[in-house]
Amino acid sequence: MVSEVPELTNFGSLIRFALGLEAATSTFYEAAAALPEPGGPPDLFRELAAQHSARHRLLERTRQQKLNEMVLEPITGLDGRRYVYYASVPPRGQIGARARTLEAVAARFYEESSVVAKALLTEAARTLQRLAEENHRNEARLVAMA
Repeated sequence: MVSEVPELTNFGSLIRFALGLEAATSTFYEAAAALPEPGGPPDLFRELAAQHSARHRLLERTRQQKLNEMVLEPITGLDGRRYVYYASVPPRGQIGARARTLEAVAARFYEESSVVAKALLTEAARTLQRLAEENHRNEARLVAMA
């Protein structure tokens, strides 16, 4: 699955993109766990699938409970071309690299989004920054397994 270049023009589009990214990443890890790299960690992939699924639920709750009035707020400063991701499972031997790239794209998106969100809603900015930090930790774990 290849994402399209997102148009991130308001807070609602930012959250919609984040939800899609989390759903695609969770699905990627579920599929990767079934086709592990030679000597690769299917348990880590299953753990990351569950984590990204939980992050999707967190973003849904955040949107429903705290962001209803903010979704139409315009945003600037995010270049959607920087967040295009490939969530299809590649052939064996390339799964780990694809996973690291997914985590890096997500970390970049959440870091940059948290800066934009800070001007609108501090709580949302903290959530986005926390997600970025998780992505960096995930990426480091994936690098360690390579």
